[in-house]
Amino acid sequence: MAQQIKADEDYTLAKQIILVADILIKVRERELLPQNLSASAADILFLIDAMGKDVTAANIAKMLLREQTSIEDILKRMEMHGLINRTKNMKRKGLIRITLTAKGKNTLNQAMKQKGTTHVLTRLTEEQRSKLKRTLNDLKEAGMKGLYLNPNVVLWP
Repeated sequence: MAQQIKADEDYTLAKQIILVADILIKVRERELLPQNLSASAADILFLIDAMGKDVTAANIAKMLLREQTSIEDILKRMEMHGLINRTKNMKRKGLIRITLTAKGKNTLNQAMKQKGTTHVLTRLTEEQRSKLKRTLNDLKEAGMKGLYLNPNVVLWP
């Protein structure tokens, strides 16, 4: 028999959202395992490709709402695996540009073919999906205001 834990209703709802997010990440991690790729690394490959040129660790960190040092650690591992190149800018010595290698592009293409999260999300009707997107966007904007972040800053997704 499952143990009943009493908690504040808002806290419980927030934990349910986090639990579903964690489950989706685990599903994604499992399907990317044969490529030796984490869900975070797959997200970063996607962003580098989508952003095109002038991609930096700071840009990626801002888009993913992560600490730059955490992103830099992932980028170093990705470079060791031959997925990206990190190139110092000769004009601004401290600035490092990030680009995909051919292996990185191929890995991204393979990662985008995976459909594990789609399998989970197909449980939702189009109407439910639309409502969920609007609700999550509202929560994201409220959270950004609570963190004193400009709601016009584009976070991905």
